[in-house]
Amino acid sequence: MIGDPNWLYSTIAQSSAAIVAIVGGFITASVLMLTAEKRSLAQQQADKKTRLEALKSEKARLLDSHETIRVQNFFNTMRDVLTQEDGLPSLEELMQRHPDWDWDFNHEVLEREYSKLSKSRLEARQFIDLHSEKIDVTEDFTFDEWVAKHKLDISTYDYYILEDEYGRVGERKQEVFLEEKRASGALAWLPSPRTPRVHVGMSLWEQRELGSIMDRLRNVGDEIFLVEREIANLDARLSTFSYPPYLRLGASILLLFAFFSIVLPVSLILKEVFSPEIKQVTFLFFMAGLVAVIFYIALLIRELRRK
Repeated sequence: MIGDPNWLYSTIAQSSAAIVAIVGGFITASVLMLTAEKRSLAQQQADKKTRLEALKSEKARLLDSHETIRVQNFFNTMRDVLTQEDGLPSLEELMQRHPDWDWDFNHEVLEREYSKLSKSRLEARQFIDLHSEKIDVTEDFTFDEWVAKHKLDISTYDYYILEDEYGRVGERKQEVFLEEKRASGALAWLPSPRTPRVHVGMSLWEQRELGSIMDRLRNVGDEIFLVEREIANLDARLSTFSYPPYLRLGASILLLFAFFSIVLPVSLILKEVFSPEIKQVTFLFFMAGLVAVIFYIALLIRELRRK
């Protein structure tokens, strides 16, 4: 080995390559592992946020369903008053006419359901007005009997609103008929007006539906709370996430070490430069690089211990 002029360069290059491979492999493995961990945390965070949005959407839907049932029940309770309205007032007009009513509802839902109700009532009035000549106040017909007698198709209409409108028009016709008879001095007999159907309170189905919605709302609220805590935890972990300290410093040291202690000696072997001065300089480069690597490892250990 002593007689081989390449032995110093060869030894330095091989030793340096081993050191660069070990330290560089450790840094690369750490970076890859941490990158995978960060990607996993980010994916968990994205999944949790997607889940949170789905839960919030479900909560909004449940709240809307809950409020819709309440509003529909409210309008059903006031059905007799609404039927007697000559026109179809807007919601604002109705609220002004009846300030004593309990309007404590979500305005958006209230407006939407009243719009649907007005549309159904308008269609029902148009249908009844179209067939009003078939209503004979001297006949004691129920709504079902009247529909069956004249073979009317009511499948596309709201049955209960049609029934209300049938009763309203029948009452108006009775009043006109009796007034005409009184004016002529004749006596007239009419069937006694039926008591309008009044909806009082919620049906058993509505009560069960509201109970089911409330139970689901509580469960969704608990899930939202837990998911928000998990997201907050992931946010905290991602905000404090960091790669190994002094990563650029370590990479720079390894690159310089590789150049001066691997590339340079190999180049000198190829050029067959074996002067004592060049050997000393090459050895000094190797020692300086080795000290720098040891310094970096010590610095890295100290920083990791602080955490």
